[in-house]
Amino acid sequence: MNATVGRSRFLPWLILFVVVAENCRKSNLWSCSALSSSSSSSSPSSPSSSSASVSTFPTTRLLSTTKSQLAILDGGEWNSVQSILQDEWKTASTDSRTRGDTIRSTKYGYMKVVTGRDGDDCRVVAMQYLEDDKEDINIVYQDSVAMIPDKISDEDAIATYVTALSCVHCALPKLENVGGGRDSIATGKAVVLGCSEVACFAAEGLASLGIEVFLVNNKGTANVNNRKIQVITPAIGSSDVGFSAHVGQFDSLVDTIGNERSSSLSMDDPIGDNDFYDIGLSFGSSVLQLLRNRHNCQTYVSTFTNCQQVVANEGIFGGPGKAEQYCEKIGNLSILRKNKDGRLLPPPKSLGNTIETLLKAGTIFTEKQRRKLCSKKSNAIRGWSLADFWEATSWPRDASGTGTIRFGLPVRDDPIEEDVEVEFMISESPYRQEQARAVSTDGDYDDIGDFGLKEAKKSASSQNRAIQNNPYVLNVLGVDGLQSEIVDTKMDCIMFMSAKFCKTCRTINPLYTRMARLHQERDGTTVSFVKAEASGESGKALGRHLSVQAVPSFVLFREGRQFGVPLSVSKLPSRKIDRALELLETGAPWDGSILDEDEPSSSSS
Repeated sequence: MNATVGRSRFLPWLILFVVVAENCRKSNLWSCSALSSSSSSSSPSSPSSSSASVSTFPTTRLLSTTKSQLAILDGGEWNSVQSILQDEWKTASTDSRTRGDTIRSTKYGYMKVVTGRDGDDCRVVAMQYLEDDKEDINIVYQDSVAMIPDKISDEDAIATYVTALSCVHCALPKLENVGGGRDSIATGKAVVLGCSEVACFAAEGLASLGIEVFLVNNKGTANVNNRKIQVITPAIGSSDVGFSAHVGQFDSLVDTIGNERSSSLSMDDPIGDNDFYDIGLSFGSSVLQLLRNRHNCQTYVSTFTNCQQVVANEGIFGGPGKAEQYCEKIGNLSILRKNKDGRLLPPPKSLGNTIETLLKAGTIFTEKQRRKLCSKKSNAIRGWSLADFWEATSWPRDASGTGTIRFGLPVRDDPIEEDVEVEFMISESPYRQEQARAVSTDGDYDDIGDFGLKEAKKSASSQNRAIQNNPYVLNVLGVDGLQSEIVDTKMDCIMFMSAKFCKTCRTINPLYTRMARLHQERDGTTVSFVKAEASGESGKALGRHLSVQAVPSFVLFREGRQFGVPLSVSKLPSRKIDRALELLETGAPWDGSILDEDEPSSSSS
């Protein structure tokens, strides 16, 4: 009797337990092998563990797998991907990750991409979960899964996945927090540099996702099917306007022939034998800062591999051997797992959605294309190609800034920051004519007088010479430089007076370099092209001496003496400049009617 009473007392609790258990099973609140949201941390002994563990990402189990491929990212490509991932982790605040998490910077990252069938028996491609020492090929990251259309092979799906991760997905401009939620949509404008298969695939991929794309290369043509892609050269129009100035504002730049970020490997140690090398992930490069400040380009992605960088640094004869040696050393999974310089690649946000969209649109990077780009020592790592090498070396250079960079990228005329406030000479009170120009005149010429000799001592010493970094334009510093470089040598020249804070000067600076180059290539010309800074103590002294009251201005010299008057010109090419140069070269006297020349309403493009 007591046993019966005891059973009847616990029967309601037993029924309640069964009901709750069944509801939990149906709601997937309990972890199961078919679908699990893993949040366990990496093993402390794992060399690829970091403060932001890859295992914090939800995973799912495939019913079966068919193909797999190890992929290693390095060089500028891995550096760019790390930067994108770091930004994602910093902004994540509502999932299992916390703002305190960080991603450890390494020299290279790796992943394994697999194909198989999911719980609905659909063909999929995804990134395999490799966090545990005991590899289970059927476990993949949930956010990395993409369905494969019937017409696409497993091999091509994997090749597309591996290639698109950096040059398409990480470069994708997105509008975040749509409708106040966590959703995002792809929108914006992107620029892709190069004409290789990777460059064309990046352009096609971004275009198929709704992005306005400009593909820039030396040829001005490309093997792309999407007619909306605009293919242009680094220099646009008769005025040779740089591509970045031509496009204006854009959201992303994909660089397949160079790397403006810090290199992921020290070139003193291309094999990676030294201790951990802390790479920079910031937008710190001068070019990258200018892309952001002038063009609102918030995302820069380079696909430049370490092998490409080694060959670029070592040359076509010494580089390939070192590149292959590097690939042989890190090209397999067992070495990667033991090496502290590598880490698992965590899946970027919504990677699966991007890949699935590309596959459905038929934007494919084939396995044949991928294999052709891989190193001979390992099919997991992309090497270098002669075509890419020649494209990079043949890209025109812009020597108008503080260093020689690829033409079309923004340049800084002066190492001083652009937004520095510099007092402009025109803001000062007017100078009396005899005080500003203590010179003797002779017809069309001005001679250096006592003012120039006195001011030379104040403006610049012999140890403060102008730095020469432009093969076509001579830099002159102050009145002292005018005396030594132009007057003493009796030079025929045109001098471009600019200021580092003058945006108009920065705009026409590359056009002035082009004009100088074209004149230098002409036969029989004796006119030199000179540039001088009009700001600072020495620059203001020079401007006062030459009666330059605004920038940009152009001053001509015949046999070392000032010829005519300064010409205030804000656009190149200029009819005033052309007429003045014609008079200078032919030996004709100065013609004051030059000042009445009408300029074109806008520069040619």
